[in-house]
Amino acid sequence: MSEVLKISVDLSGKLDLINKRLVEVLKTDNPRLNEMSNYTISSGGKRLRPLIVLLVYELNTTKPLENAIDLAVAYEIMHSASLIHDDIIDEAEERRGMPSLYRKYGLGDAIVTGDYMFSVAYRIGATYGIDVSNVVAEAAQKLAEGQIEESMNLGNFKITEDTYFNIITNKTAYFFGAGAKSAAMIAQSSGEDQNNMFNFAFNVGMAFQIADDILDIVGKEEIIGKTPFTDMKHSALTLPMIYALKNGNEAGKRHLKSVLRGRETDPESVQKAKQFLIDSGSVDYSIEKAKKFIDMAIESEKTAKISPNLQTLFEIAYSVISRIRV
Repeated sequence: MSEVLKISVDLSGKLDLINKRLVEVLKTDNPRLNEMSNYTISSGGKRLRPLIVLLVYELNTTKPLENAIDLAVAYEIMHSASLIHDDIIDEAEERRGMPSLYRKYGLGDAIVTGDYMFSVAYRIGATYGIDVSNVVAEAAQKLAEGQIEESMNLGNFKITEDTYFNIITNKTAYFFGAGAKSAAMIAQSSGEDQNNMFNFAFNVGMAFQIADDILDIVGKEEIIGKTPFTDMKHSALTLPMIYALKNGNEAGKRHLKSVLRGRETDPESVQKAKQFLIDSGSVDYSIEKAKKFIDMAIESEKTAKISPNLQTLFEIAYSVISRIRV
């Protein structure tokens, strides 16, 4: 499936459909804007969100998969647009092994490209009717709310787990859930099935974000597609850090705070902070939290009829955790 999420099912056909349609719907007569939007989507990625949309659609109807391609693509475009803005906020040099868009083309043009991509996604969502369009728009709204709440808590050493979970609910998990729900909506499934699919994908999204935050500490750049310790360098307090600051030894906590404040940025100091996070038990604790969200995702589909697509969705859910190597 990808370099990070390894599953046994061959999803290359769906990926080809997604990638082809991405290029088509983002095409514009402005050559520079066309170049920048294509640069953004050509850098790779797991395409996890649109794949979930397509799998959920197939799970709930026998109608042609092509009916859901544009919806899947709309969610991937919004996700990619949000990454453009994330990289600007984080001052990230690279994204998926390539220079981030604003580093390559400039800050102003990168912002406009992100805005353009969001507008394309909203236009696509509108073609599915007002109810689906509202779900798409709310997903983008929640994403923005989560990003702002995260920014408000940068460097907040008193941040609670509840606040962290609220941030990732809006920034990541709701977006996953919205994609699955809108796919079930256009498949004309029952309201109960729509809610179950939302809950499944929502909980996968929670686990996915926790796993990403763990990988920011223990992951390798060539595997995760971005520079590790991004959260640490920008004073973003993630679940492993929150746990360590509450339960770790005093010397380790002082050092981690110093790194997060940007007072010690040399590789040795960052590595020492990483080791403290591991030794404090925060990584293991966070993995267990992520596993609980996966359990809740699977539980939400306990009444669903077993099918190849459902089994694939389950495998994707479990792969969110299995990609972590401590």
